[in-house]
Amino acid sequence: MKHQGIEYTVVQTINPSGWKWSFERDGRSPKTGIAFDRAEAITAAQRAIGQLLRDRQRQ
Repeated sequence: MKHQGIEYTVVQTINPSGWKWSFERDGRSPKTGIAFDRAEAITAAQRAIGQLLRDRQRQ
């Protein structure tokens, strides 16, 4: 999936059950998170990407 030009992934987890999202950041470790359902994971990933881009603009 892609949001504002940044590729991210959302995968279902088995144990604990839920959804994991992640995306790569330039020169840093990947940003990841866990959500209870797929829609929440997508929203959380997109929010984190938006924050990353806002932080880049401030620099």
